[in-house]
Amino acid sequence: MQPTPTQSPVAHIPFSTLGSNANGLVVLVRLSPEEFRKVPRNVFLNNLLKALRLIVEDVVLVNVEHPSYPVALCSLRQHLAAKQFLAFGKNLLDVAVYTTQPYEPVLLFGDTAFLGASEISMLEYDAGRKKQLWQAVQRMFMA
Repeated sequence: MQPTPTQSPVAHIPFSTLGSNANGLVVLVRLSPEEFRKVPRNVFLNNLLKALRLIVEDVVLVNVEHPSYPVALCSLRQHLAAKQFLAFGKNLLDVAVYTTQPYEPVLLFGDTAFLGASEISMLEYDAGRKKQLWQAVQRMFMA
């Protein structure tokens, strides 16, 4: 059962978006507004999407604007038809905060897949973390 916007304590945490979400994939980050505007050009993210046969225009990027609280899934669902979430950072989605481990894809509410990973800036230059992420992405998207 998905909590309603009135039930979630973080239902009013602000977020901003870039993209159209044509394929139902949401990429969650927590960055400054200036850094967030640069994400569509991030080489690492574009290479990851290309490996999934996607381009950045196929996804929606969501920037969680609170410095420590997550955004509520129920709030996102009011704006996005999200089925898959790829989170780069900690504590980004309320329903995944206590139920997920980094690099372990899980199903939330039966139809929503979630995968948490390190921040994009940490992954870009860390081959070990990239490998962990790629193995997890394969389990989530190519199963």
